[in-house]
Amino acid sequence: MNQKILEAKNISKSFGKVQALNDVNFYLHKGKIHGLLGENGAGKSSLMNILSGIYQPEKGSIIFEGEKQNKLNPELAARLGIGMVHQEFRLIENFSIKDNLTLSKANIFVNDFDDAFNKYSDIFSLSVDHNSLISQLSVGEKQKVEIMKLIFNNNNIMLLDEPTAVLTPQETNQLKNSLETLTEEDEKTIVFITHKLKEIKEFTETIFVMKNGQMVAEDLKTESVNDKELIALMMGEIATTDVDKNNKKGEIKLEVENISLENDIGSFNNLNDINLNIRSGEILGVAGVSGNGQVELANIISGIQSNFDGKVTIKGENVTERGVKARKKLNLSYIPENRLGVGLAPGVSILDNSVVREYFNASYGPHLSSNKMINYLNLLIKEFSIKTGDPKAEISTLSGGNMQKLLMARELISNPEVIIAAQPTRGLDVSAVEALHELIVNQRDNGSAIMLISEDLDELFKLSDRLIVLYEGKIIKEFNINEANTNNVGLAMAGVIE
Repeated sequence: MNQKILEAKNISKSFGKVQALNDVNFYLHKGKIHGLLGENGAGKSSLMNILSGIYQPEKGSIIFEGEKQNKLNPELAARLGIGMVHQEFRLIENFSIKDNLTLSKANIFVNDFDDAFNKYSDIFSLSVDHNSLISQLSVGEKQKVEIMKLIFNNNNIMLLDEPTAVLTPQETNQLKNSLETLTEEDEKTIVFITHKLKEIKEFTETIFVMKNGQMVAEDLKTESVNDKELIALMMGEIATTDVDKNNKKGEIKLEVENISLENDIGSFNNLNDINLNIRSGEILGVAGVSGNGQVELANIISGIQSNFDGKVTIKGENVTERGVKARKKLNLSYIPENRLGVGLAPGVSILDNSVVREYFNASYGPHLSSNKMINYLNLLIKEFSIKTGDPKAEISTLSGGNMQKLLMARELISNPEVIIAAQPTRGLDVSAVEALHELIVNQRDNGSAIMLISEDLDELFKLSDRLIVLYEGKIIKEFNINEANTNNVGLAMAGVIE
């Protein structure tokens, strides 16, 4: 069990002026779950991209089962059985689950697909038919398929980059059991990459900690370290804060009446007769298992989804028939859960993504002022502690956490009066979460009406004044926050009304 199956020695990698990795050592024991802990920008994803052959190190070596690999590329990494689940899904939406699982030449279950699919569906509690299209799945179900893809491609070393970021507490718990089963029954070697201390302690047997591109702790026994020691290694002392809920509430800024949205492919409407309102200075939390209408509701309010029944009113104005631009003029900001593709434009520069919201202001467009754009980006970087290199580099060069920070910064810098925030802290480390929580509370105190959609119940309990639970497109329960707890909210999320 103590056999080192993969080693990275003295790895260094830079992107322009940013030193992503500096003389890093890392190694894996066969059949164990390893934790890789570090705040955003620490170098976790960069190291994993090197191990999976996507990036080439400028210095150092990779050793697999005692043999040095001269040039590790994705094809060679796949042949060695190294596979990675990235933060952003890499599934073909219009293909079936089966198609996605069997596309690779490395697929080992060509002749007995049904038996293998049934086995691993049971391990992962995936209760959908393999002919279902990926586009029909919830975010949590897509994550399970991504991990199953590694198994079907015969990857014995599984690199999981923030795998719980899109999962509910229940799904996270189930994933823990699934990964333990894989190590025990299939002898899979797993790297669990996260910034969440609770999960690193629950999931892993041994922990590696990164900070500022360096490995500051190697092979710590999980049972022998505490949270305080890990935080000190990762980022120093972090102070957490309580949120005062006694701030002044004002007039209704957002009202949604009788909203319904038909679903052509499912057994229930995406949304069914939704009614809610949010006052100035109030945070309304929206809980629910992924796929129960949260995305559709956010898209309707923000103007992205136009084909629906019902009425949306912002600051007293009926905007039901009006689009995204008109709603932004009423000072509404939308932070979507899909940061890359909806919130940020892939393939476009960091600079251009930063000014999307301000583009139609005279100082930015239609004739762009480069100097003002750069000054605006620098303001966002300073105010929100965003780590970035060349502003003209593609947005994909940023870490997932820094992408989210840029998106949040762009949407909140102008002090919006209505904020729709979907999974705003997903994938962020402890210090970034605390900073963004403080920012959201400051926006509330300045009079913003905020809808906070989150699958992190701790976050909802901490920030919300009221809480609604969506189940199969309906508001199944509403709580005053002092009446809400993990048990009664969790039951409502499962469709059980006490």
